[in-house]
Amino acid sequence: MTGRIYMGLSAWMFAAFYDFLNSVVEERVKPYRIKTAGKAWGEVIEIGGGTGANLAYYNRDVQLTVSEPNPHMISRLSKHAETLGLRPKIISDPGEDLPFDNDSFDCVVTTLVLCMVKDYESVIKEVRRIIRPGGHFLFYEHVISQNAGMRRFQRYLNPAWRFCTTGCNLDRDIGGAVQNAGFEKVEMKSFDLSVGLPLRIPNIVGIATA
Repeated sequence: MTGRIYMGLSAWMFAAFYDFLNSVVEERVKPYRIKTAGKAWGEVIEIGGGTGANLAYYNRDVQLTVSEPNPHMISRLSKHAETLGLRPKIISDPGEDLPFDNDSFDCVVTTLVLCMVKDYESVIKEVRRIIRPGGHFLFYEHVISQNAGMRRFQRYLNPAWRFCTTGCNLDRDIGGAVQNAGFEKVEMKSFDLSVGLPLRIPNIVGIATA
């Protein structure tokens, strides 16, 4: 019971402070929302939609589904969509176990969410499963560094970082998992991004074609 109460409180706190935390870095990450959500087409699912930071960037002709397991996030997401005049289909299923047949979507979008999920490799496998042939996985994520010293530091810091951020991981090789997921083509750019901290955080943005 105590664990469930803690998890529920943690989920509420994360949702409550998410928009504030996001506002601190939004201008820096806006170009990558445009390169991901802004490039999606057809039938689209965003995994881990949060409070709807990407909603304004989608083309109005897409058929949008959003997966978001946190019920407190869903409440804020729904209100945000309403203010934008959007009506996405919102589901609470986790990215590791999506309730869709193979080849169900033209595009899948993730932005700064694979650091938070329980099993990012399983999510990426699900992404590959539900994308139609020729469809796109559009992703923007922060990742583990390719620099050995920075990589060691990320792994050292990760337990405290994960606790303070209610689940964000600094040390995931998300790019490698995308490369190994069976896509026909992966185009990916790696770069370091400053978010106001003394250190610059390794990021990737890209498109994987099914």
